[in-house]
Amino acid sequence: MASPAQAYAPLWLKVLVIVMGLLIVAGFVVIAAEIARRMSSANTSNANTSNANLGRAPSAAFSERIALPSGARVVSMTATGDRLVVHVETAGGAAAAYILDPRNGALLGTVEFPPGTGR
Repeated sequence: MASPAQAYAPLWLKVLVIVMGLLIVAGFVVIAAEIARRMSSANTSNANTSNANLGRAPSAAFSERIALPSGARVVSMTATGDRLVVHVETAGGAAAAYILDPRNGALLGTVEFPPGTGR
């Protein structure tokens, strides 16, 4: 059997275990606070950095003209993630999707759906 002096851990070991436990708890608190901060401010940081890159103030409005084919009409608009998809239908029956960046109005690309094409 161990003597009473050997059965007790040294004081420095107890202090070390307590300090490490406190560091773990503090780490979890920091992680939880960061998750809460990011959830509450969704995409505002992305919008602010993109406006800073464009040389605009965060509250500056923009105006953008996108040329549509003659006789075309906008059928619908859908926000998907950080993009805006505008469904356009022409007089000839062809359809297209215009993909826009809603933060600055830039046309990122188009997807055309010609009539009569199938799988």
